[in-house]
Amino acid sequence: MEIIIKIATGHYERLRSRIPGESPAHQALERATRIDYSVDGVLFEGYSVSCDDTQAGLIREAAERYCPVAVLEIDKAIRHARDRGAL
Repeated sequence: MEIIIKIATGHYERLRSRIPGESPAHQALERATRIDYSVDGVLFEGYSVSCDDTQAGLIREAAERYCPVAVLEIDKAIRHARDRGAL
């Protein structure tokens, strides 16, 4: 039941600094992989966060509070995981 959240660098850093270190969500953020890629000439710089349903929910809750603009991408990742039957 893996969910892959792709999140912009600034949003990642904001969430990582706000979620307590002992939280399972923080642990998922700590394991994130840095990514840089271009789609149709638009560069994306950010992180790929591999997490389970619980961690994704906690990251989403933190995003609602500290980084609302990231909620859309988190929801998209959760929907994608559900659509492919991972949840």
